[in-house]
Amino acid sequence: MQKIRAVNLGGWFVLERWMKPSLFEASTSAKHCETSFVLHHPDPLTALQAHWESWVTMEDLQWIKTQGINLVRIPIPWWLFPDKFSQPYPYHSPLRYLDKAMDMAKQAGLQVMLDLHTAPGSQNGFDNGGEEGVLTWHTDSKNIDKTIAVLEEIAKRYALHPAMHSLQVLNEPHWTIDIAILKDFYQRCYAALRPLLRKETFLVFHDGFRFKEWFSFFQNTVWDHVILDTHLYQCFDAKFAKMEYAEFLNHAAKTVAEYKAMEEYVPVVVGEWSLGARDMPLPVTRDEFERAYFNAQIQAYEQLSGWIFWAYKITNHHSGWNFRSLVERGIAKL
Repeated sequence: MQKIRAVNLGGWFVLERWMKPSLFEASTSAKHCETSFVLHHPDPLTALQAHWESWVTMEDLQWIKTQGINLVRIPIPWWLFPDKFSQPYPYHSPLRYLDKAMDMAKQAGLQVMLDLHTAPGSQNGFDNGGEEGVLTWHTDSKNIDKTIAVLEEIAKRYALHPAMHSLQVLNEPHWTIDIAILKDFYQRCYAALRPLLRKETFLVFHDGFRFKEWFSFFQNTVWDHVILDTHLYQCFDAKFAKMEYAEFLNHAAKTVAEYKAMEEYVPVVVGEWSLGARDMPLPVTRDEFERAYFNAQIQAYEQLSGWIFWAYKITNHHSGWNFRSLVERGIAKL
């Protein structure tokens, strides 16, 4: 497959408060997720529509294309199809804006990975799972059934769209979910979705934060056009704060061999990574550190089937999570 060099269009159709805090200003009692946003905002639909229209525009996608990027990963919510899943829920569907996003991506010459970022009951309890502090997706078979039904609707709607590159069946299922449940879900997804999509469209499966668990699975599973997604952040685990500067920068190069070994069985893509880092003593300026940090990760992940930076932008311009500002500041160069 063509190597993926991509950015995540995060914070667009699945809200995360930290990415655009101003959107939550009218929801003072809200948490950090979209469920809390729609329950506490005085006029959530108007606010969401204005956001969907402006967060990523044609100009953004054209700029992304000029940077050597060939794909955008678009996080999407499970509540896209209220007419097909009639039980009451508080959400507002961005479906027609997603249709527009797909068309704009085609016009800009970009491929799209659609990424189901939330699930009924929430698959991880994070803000990015749609419902912060809730982790019940795997405790009710109806949640899993509904997730597959939503994925089928997504596949039917976009199967023939020329920008459609891949469909990720679920973002970041929590590491405490029984791996057997996750493997069964992935097998059911493959059986349901592969016949609905074009042969060349990839199905993407996240490792559930347990990369090594998938070696034997893919050694013994013959699937067509699939990708294993892993997310490699050097900021959440406390061990990174204890590393010396040189060890920190060398981490990606030191660990990439494990990910390369998996490529014997399935293409591996680092679906999320950033320049996020815990505070540490720096022997160089912050800009010099970020430039070295970016280059170290790029050189490692270029050895795999692809990488996708999180995120294209956030409102904080001086952030290691803001690809556009990193490029404009001369930090990130492909």
